[in-house]
Amino acid sequence: MGKPGLILFLLVWGFLDPALPAPARPVCDQSVMNKFIQDASKMENEIVALCEDSCNLPEHVTVMDTRVNFPDWRAMNRSRQASEVWWGQALLSVAVGQVKTQQPRMRPFLRQLEVMESGLRSIREILRRHNAQADPQDETSTRTLSVQTVKKLFSVYSSFLRGRVNLFIASACQGNGR
Repeated sequence: MGKPGLILFLLVWGFLDPALPAPARPVCDQSVMNKFIQDASKMENEIVALCEDSCNLPEHVTVMDTRVNFPDWRAMNRSRQASEVWWGQALLSVAVGQVKTQQPRMRPFLRQLEVMESGLRSIREILRRHNAQADPQDETSTRTLSVQTVKKLFSVYSSFLRGRVNLFIASACQGNGR
């Protein structure tokens, strides 16, 4: 199964996970997002300290380009915004899995990678609670980056949380009257 197939599998699996009941109440408490963002920034700083020498990845990974054009973002409908967040977390999830398999070189970063994985699972749950769904057709319009270092991977994760995820949740909560 190639990368696109794996990403599609993760998206479908996320929707069909039998352990999770129907969507619960949406998460609209900004302190929840602030905690994710704080944790991501902390991990990013830890990685900088761990990467004194080289933290190049033996194999490059593909992630979403996290730059956000704010006028374009505001003009998007909620389902398109949700798709962007779903695809971003799916690409990051695949990238983390790929990096974790690059042992023993990635062993110093294992704890941070596992925390990132946990954060990405939480993002999936938050999306479910907002009844957000991914449109498979939106994958083709998603801009991506090829990441070559562990530092860049964590930088992308942190930017993703501060950008698209935070913007989507804020917009979804305003739309829900919360």
